[in-house]
Amino acid sequence: MASLRHVRCKNKFQADPGRSLPYLRTTLYDFENSELRQSTSLDSGEVISDPIGFLRENGADFSVYCVDFDRRLLALVKVQDVANSGDEVRKAPFFFQAQRENTEELLTIPFDLLPSIATSLEEAVSTVRNVLLHHVGRCGSTLLCKAMDSTAEVQAVSEPDVYISVYEFLQRHDFNLTPAAEDEVIMVLKCSTILLNFYFIKNDPSRQVICYKPRSCALFYADLLQRAVPSAKTIFLYRNLPGFFDSWASVLFSGSYWRYYISTALKIDVFYHIPKYIRMEQSLKFFTDNHRLVKYPAARGVPFFLVTSWVLRMQKAYDLINDDQAGFFHALVTYKELVTHKERAVLKVLKEIGVDVSPEEIVKIKKAFGKDSQEGASIQSVRRKGDTSKNTWVGNWERKLVSSVIEYFSGDVDGPEFVLKKKTRR
Repeated sequence: MASLRHVRCKNKFQADPGRSLPYLRTTLYDFENSELRQSTSLDSGEVISDPIGFLRENGADFSVYCVDFDRRLLALVKVQDVANSGDEVRKAPFFFQAQRENTEELLTIPFDLLPSIATSLEEAVSTVRNVLLHHVGRCGSTLLCKAMDSTAEVQAVSEPDVYISVYEFLQRHDFNLTPAAEDEVIMVLKCSTILLNFYFIKNDPSRQVICYKPRSCALFYADLLQRAVPSAKTIFLYRNLPGFFDSWASVLFSGSYWRYYISTALKIDVFYHIPKYIRMEQSLKFFTDNHRLVKYPAARGVPFFLVTSWVLRMQKAYDLINDDQAGFFHALVTYKELVTHKERAVLKVLKEIGVDVSPEEIVKIKKAFGKDSQEGASIQSVRRKGDTSKNTWVGNWERKLVSSVIEYFSGDVDGPEFVLKKKTRR
């Protein structure tokens, strides 16, 4: 049965730029019971006997938060004082963090009810045009999201985390599911997107184009997501490897090159940092122990982790556009294009996904480039130098590692400046 509980965010998740905990993926265990001040009991709560009727009446208050495949539950949350803070939560740099920190009610729905819920709400969101913004990470995706959200037609949502809940499940099963399990995942994705659409349209019915920017790992099952939302337009935003490396390394070492240098030179990252990240998120083993690189003779430290993270994502994007040219990608854009051409790059993306923009909206898009799109977030950039920085952390040792990994990988991604293009059909 569906059930409803009064909860509050656990103190450890409250936003703190100096900690990585706020960026952990969402789970059912992120909350405490606000009355009993103890871990939420998933066996208690108010039973919702008519979840379809409840969602039709209260769907504007509840947004999809995460999915638990072990308990076979989809979780939705209601944030505090939704009338005043709902739009503020949607516009946060990372939607899932704002949800978690402001949740006051948790609604859980068993998988068995999802098909009937999807069918009952499909008509209510039939006018919505979905867009999926895939990206390589640390490439301006939050900025692009903010710029698109400046228009009158688009609601852009940065990182609803239900999509990463699905990635974690798929990665745990090595992306190898039975047909029945795969169908269930597609239903979870379909129903989640419908419920998110219902929530956003109820709160802002004038903007019918909804762009979801998942975390970058969702790229690894983008084909499955496209089967769940077949009409969605797709965008891919990426960055060259040196820029990706610099940006992530700066975040992981708080902008201190000497911390990075000492950690990698003494292999502290191999014996402490990477094991710590994997303990926090088991799915990160996908990048350190990937079957295509598991025998590569190098220490699994931060540099190796960052290089493989980029290479595997770029290879997946390459595979997608060559396996399904109709679905991937309707718009391709690079970080360099975004920071160089600014609103012109955004206008090109919008045109390619079928969104027209007025002169007044162009002014608003331009303003989005005047402030840090991740301001206040736990992984806010601490170096604003871009790809042409003379202070790059990619030195001779890192360049040798990059070349060696790419050569060993032996894929279609042939260098750190790889340009993604569609193959021309003969």
